[in-house]
Amino acid sequence: MRELSKAVIRRKTLHLLTAIIPLSYIFLDRFIMVIFLIILGVSAVIIDFLRLECAPVKRFFYLHFGDLFWKREEHSLTGATMYAVSAFLSIYLFDKWIAIAVLLFLAFGDTAAHIIGVRWGITYLNGEKTVEGSAACLVICLVISILLPSPEILILVVGALVAALVELFPLGVDDNLTLPLISGVAMEIIMKQLTGL
Repeated sequence: MRELSKAVIRRKTLHLLTAIIPLSYIFLDRFIMVIFLIILGVSAVIIDFLRLECAPVKRFFYLHFGDLFWKREEHSLTGATMYAVSAFLSIYLFDKWIAIAVLLFLAFGDTAAHIIGVRWGITYLNGEKTVEGSAACLVICLVISILLPSPEILILVVGALVAALVELFPLGVDDNLTLPLISGVAMEIIMKQLTGL
């Protein structure tokens, strides 16, 4: 069993807190959420651009938040920025409950995958992803699917399966972006097939 570093625990705690956005969407109007996420996403991109291009800003971020960055984020957009963009796109593009589902999959399923994969994972794929971590992601996503009132359970189960697969095979792109968007598209396709639209 491997230990999780304090930095990873902090980062994954923040990742869990992103569930506030889909949970808020249960009660808030889509227009309000879209406007909020446009502001959040544009702000995140601007801050990331300044971090990457402006030396004083970069020094500030690495002095105060350096332990929260993955190595790959030193020269690219952060996972937080990718999340803000994917949350906006999910809520803008998808049916309300599909958007809520995929963002909860990301908040809880992706976090479970990392924690289980690091601590108990033994079957590695792609160098860092583990079958055990992705299985944990699938289980959590299926539990979320059972708890949601809509759409139909078959649609949610397909989304959960796709989310776990994207987590396991991230396609070289940050899964904060790919996991909700690809699983959301899959659910939208199944929903349209089932409703005959």
